[in-house]
Amino acid sequence: MPVSGSHRSGSHRAGSGSHRRVGRDRRPGRRLAVLLTGVVAGAAVCVLAAFAILGGLEAGREGESGEVVGSGAADSSAPSTPRVRTTVPDACEVLSQDIADRLAPGAERNPADNYQASDQQSQCVWGAYSGDRKRQLTVELRAIVNGQGGPVEAARRAFADERSADESGKALLAGQELTDKRDVEDVGDEGYVVYSVDKRQGSGEAIANVRLDNILVTVHYSGGDDGDALSASDAMDGAEKAVKGAVDGLDAG
Repeated sequence: MPVSGSHRSGSHRAGSGSHRRVGRDRRPGRRLAVLLTGVVAGAAVCVLAAFAILGGLEAGREGESGEVVGSGAADSSAPSTPRVRTTVPDACEVLSQDIADRLAPGAERNPADNYQASDQQSQCVWGAYSGDRKRQLTVELRAIVNGQGGPVEAARRAFADERSADESGKALLAGQELTDKRDVEDVGDEGYVVYSVDKRQGSGEAIANVRLDNILVTVHYSGGDDGDALSASDAMDGAEKAVKGAVDGLDAG
């Protein structure tokens, strides 16, 4: 304690010279003055020590009231460690048949013909192209395993780039018009869904994209009914349902 430490140093220096002063002056009054000075100094030390003890007790009471004092305990609200995956499962297997049947009734399920599948990429398509009710549902899984800062950081950057392109309309084909967008809540680490319409083709399409650690799960859901484009609400709700189902299937696997 700084107060008591300086007191010990000062007392030691005073003691080394007090013997000479007492030897020169033996008058009782002078001795009494020296004695009284020592008593006052000792009392001051006691008062300071009492304040220090009371201060420590008060700090202890503050800790008992709910604040952790000097604790190294971990914050229970800290995010969990990301799970890095180096491979992805078959995209045709992660989405339940029930969801696929509801979104694309009567559709055939096939791996994408023009897609280069690998351990880190997989895509599956459910398509119903005949009749008045046309639907196409595509689920794509991608594992981002390389990049500056590690797989998760690289996946964050890739997701941000794709979100910017989708929400700005830069990724649209000729004739498509972006008309709606929103966040995807309560699935993965971050997600969004956008909707565009091609009135000439009578088709509406929603794209839902979700990042789960270093995995990107992307769903395209498009179609039309008797020449009218699939509405924004139906397309976006359907894409969101499919991407949540795919993430659930991915977690289960």
